[in-house]
Amino acid sequence: MNLKISLLSFVLMALPVCSEAQTARNPLNLEPAQVSLQKRISSWRLADETFYHADGSQFDKRSYVYDEYGRQIADVTLQWNKADNTWRNTMQTEYLYEKDKEITIARSIRQSMSKTETVSDSEGKPVYSLTCLWNKNTEAWSVNPYQRCEWVYDDNGRVQALMKQYKNRTSNEWDDYSVRILYAYDREGVINEELFQTWNAETGQWTNRGKYSYSFLNEHQKAAISYIYASGDWIVDGKTIYFSDEEGKITRCEFFKHTDETLAAFSLITYSESIELPTIIESNEINVYPNPVISSFELTAPDEYVGKTMQLFNVSGNMVKSMPIHTQHTQVEVSGLPNGVYLLKIGEITKRIIIK
Repeated sequence: MNLKISLLSFVLMALPVCSEAQTARNPLNLEPAQVSLQKRISSWRLADETFYHADGSQFDKRSYVYDEYGRQIADVTLQWNKADNTWRNTMQTEYLYEKDKEITIARSIRQSMSKTETVSDSEGKPVYSLTCLWNKNTEAWSVNPYQRCEWVYDDNGRVQALMKQYKNRTSNEWDDYSVRILYAYDREGVINEELFQTWNAETGQWTNRGKYSYSFLNEHQKAAISYIYASGDWIVDGKTIYFSDEEGKITRCEFFKHTDETLAAFSLITYSESIELPTIIESNEINVYPNPVISSFELTAPDEYVGKTMQLFNVSGNMVKSMPIHTQHTQVEVSGLPNGVYLLKIGEITKRIIIK
């Protein structure tokens, strides 16, 4: 049985929220809710998100930049300057890709900088991340990271929890986990709740701080309601409604105040033209061992593939190796290739391999 998997299935596109709009629904300033920008795999790329006050006056905008291969390499946050009616750069985030690692560098207009290295497993799911700060005195990144995050998955491969711990400044050792986010899913496997908790050292228990609860209002509207936990009860403190088009792309967000549910701000989202995306068609009939690969691997294929040509492509789409398949077991040498992710193609079958 063949299974088609788009390369974008390994990437979670989350909708970031500017500080003013986020405060309208989240005074605790917890992390933005992870609301998917698309209900299904799509080749459309997010281009811009422009934020407006309730009266229609714009105040913030976030633009997204991609390389020639469709990978996001930056997003830039701009603030509208009423004095001269121009956009001013206030925040920029850059993304670098190295084998199974993604490096995120964030810098603000005040030159404060952070660098996060996120390590993923062979399936592309994040395992852990380390964040360090820019040292202005040495003009270099701090040697020791100050924050570590770890993702925990359930038996279905879904994110169950995100755990955070911080470096102790006195001992220079990692303290125990002090923050965690727990995820709950509906019957269809869609996230319907994010629960934020902090560790209480005095009671030795996790303490509720806030949560996001998600629900579909109709086919094209999804609501995210934020709560804070106070005096032993959950209190609504904000709401966001996401509007999607016929293709499932979110095109508008409305942010409501927690006091009287009046509209505080809204954003409009645009996308760039669709692009051709490579598709992985996995098959149990073809096996690569070992994977990840060190210097060579054995390719095992049934009789019907004997006589076909094996092709190996890098993530840029360039073919880096080609050879005929003469037997069911073929030894493939790759010691001369750079480390990274590659696509092995035989006929209509494509497998993802990693060279270390």
